[in-house]
Amino acid sequence: MIRSRILGAVLSALVFGLAIASLIGPRPALGKARDCDRVCLNGFVDQYMAAVAAHDPSKLAHSANVRYTENNVEMPLGEGLWQTSDGWGDYKVYVDDPQTGQVGFLGVANEDGHLSCFAARLKVVDHKVTEIEVIAARPEGMGGGGGGPVRGGPDNLKDKPLFSEDEPATERVSREKLIQLANGYFDTIQLNTGKIYTTFDPNCQRMENGSVTANNPDATGVAHMGCQAQLETGLLKIVTRCRDRRFVVDEQRQMVFVATFFDHNGTVRKNKLVDGTVHTIGPPFDRPYTFLIFELFKIKDGKIRQIEAVLTGVPYYMPSPWVNYKASRTEAKGQ
Repeated sequence: MIRSRILGAVLSALVFGLAIASLIGPRPALGKARDCDRVCLNGFVDQYMAAVAAHDPSKLAHSANVRYTENNVEMPLGEGLWQTSDGWGDYKVYVDDPQTGQVGFLGVANEDGHLSCFAARLKVVDHKVTEIEVIAARPEGMGGGGGGPVRGGPDNLKDKPLFSEDEPATERVSREKLIQLANGYFDTIQLNTGKIYTTFDPNCQRMENGSVTANNPDATGVAHMGCQAQLETGLLKIVTRCRDRRFVVDEQRQMVFVATFFDHNGTVRKNKLVDGTVHTIGPPFDRPYTFLIFELFKIKDGKIRQIEAVLTGVPYYMPSPWVNYKASRTEAKGQ
């Protein structure tokens, strides 16, 4: 009697569970985007670079519905840099995220001797590339799209041992903490009160399109200041939004690769710093424009140690082809 009751209960639970499962639908196939390890992901970047240099998308293993954007414009695979590439420079930085099947990449693109700071994000599913998102920060006057001037310095991009170092497991912070540190950097810029919402290493340095813009020993003024000291002044009021942030996380090397936009709405004509100093804002910051950015953060001992950004100007408030704004608005409305 007891055994039959137990068996009946188990069968009832099983039937109930199957009914619930039928309502929820099939579970996503785990591992589809996770079956490509670091070596695999880096191999797809190398394969992509070789295919671009050969002007031949067929040399890249990609899905039938692969999506490609260049400087925030979606276009068919084979357009843009695929047509004009004359190869690549030696500078290469990989940011591997096997958990999501994504890899970020920094490099130097060559178009008939015109060098551009380059950044890309690839997504790999079932050992085929399904997404390619690139920024080619071409020399000034060639790729602005309505934004401010692009400061190019690809010749200044040299190998940094920091970016190729695996951090000891005992010294790593969690994936969530890595995202929090990068996100806090953008919160600090957007709020611009002088309060710091992340943690910087005292030796933190920032590069932007090959130019050292923070902790530059050869500069004077703002660029000579460290990453934290700059932001403590409240000098970036001209950046009115840091939006649509998306993250690729390399836990092994403690790096975060972030896609974002810096909007400048052009209304900030005077900036009162934390110390009371008032700066008059002039061109090009007195008109609306936006920077499209890939920004890489290297974290050591739970602190931002190195920042490297590749950016180019795009029309003000330009949406991203990679963001579902309808879903974002629906989620925000439901909160």
